[in-house]
Amino acid sequence: MSQPLLSLPNIVLEMMQQMMPVALFHRLNAQCTAISFLNTGISNVNIKLSCDDGDKVLRVNQPHSTWCDRALEVECWQAAMAANIAPALIWVSDDKKVYLSEFIDQPDIDWSIFSAMHSNASIQQETNKPVLAVDAVPLLSALLSTLSALPVPRTSITVSVQWQQYAHQLDSLSTTQTEPQWHHAWQQLLRLNGFVQHWLSQLEACVLLPVFCHRDLTPHNLLLGGSVSHQLLSIDYEYAVASHPLFDLASVIASHQLSTTQVSQLIDNVIIQYCQISSLTDVAAAKAALPAAINCFWLFSAMWALLMAAKEPHKSTQYLQYFTKYFTLITC
Repeated sequence: MSQPLLSLPNIVLEMMQQMMPVALFHRLNAQCTAISFLNTGISNVNIKLSCDDGDKVLRVNQPHSTWCDRALEVECWQAAMAANIAPALIWVSDDKKVYLSEFIDQPDIDWSIFSAMHSNASIQQETNKPVLAVDAVPLLSALLSTLSALPVPRTSITVSVQWQQYAHQLDSLSTTQTEPQWHHAWQQLLRLNGFVQHWLSQLEACVLLPVFCHRDLTPHNLLLGGSVSHQLLSIDYEYAVASHPLFDLASVIASHQLSTTQVSQLIDNVIIQYCQISSLTDVAAAKAALPAAINCFWLFSAMWALLMAAKEPHKSTQYLQYFTKYFTLITC
């Protein structure tokens, strides 16, 4: 009898056998009919286990992803799961290296088709991009509303602190970098300092309380499914913390292919919701600060790419390309 689970990479199979409850491992081994790699990400590897009792995802966290607070990630995932906006988390190893979760099939629409790389200019002018058949605004509005109402995570990072942390790390790394393109990118970031201080001031001035913030709500981290028909679920809670309530809205607008009309509707829906839970001072101030939040989303993405270029020199060309892509989406 075929046992597809045994064809997993030896290191993964050994981790499962050593850390997973015996009964769960034997059940998976008996139920699994096929395995397939979903992706090999920067911080984790995801493997689909096709099972008779329901497909599952085995996630193995990369050993170099020590920057991530895995315990906090699990807490945030569980909070979202309790609110029915995340796949069920079935098992987590004690050392947080391996997760087993529900697989969410996407039979109708893969949400990643909404992916777009455009700057906040889309807020001011009409785009020629086609509006897809599904009405994304109610789905995104509901997801953002539910996320912001989740229990506030125990770790809080303001946008100003995030900027300071990234800048400090990059400054420390700059003394050891020999790649001219890396230093050119770092100088590009430094020249933005005046603009950055203005954006941060705008954001800090309009917020009263931090909320649950996913911080990476790109289309690739959203799934259409769940127990409720046509409901969005979010995955990958590695960056989730308590932070500025506009940041998740900014990441959605920045990374999704939406018409100007849809963007306007989404902003109205979400900002009013945020103001109603007393996280923002007033609607006008929040709307005025949103372009700053979008710029910070691309700024932090560019800074992250430059950090990774320094920390993984064998992939520096790839990360520097990411930096250029993200940096050009910042509008000053």
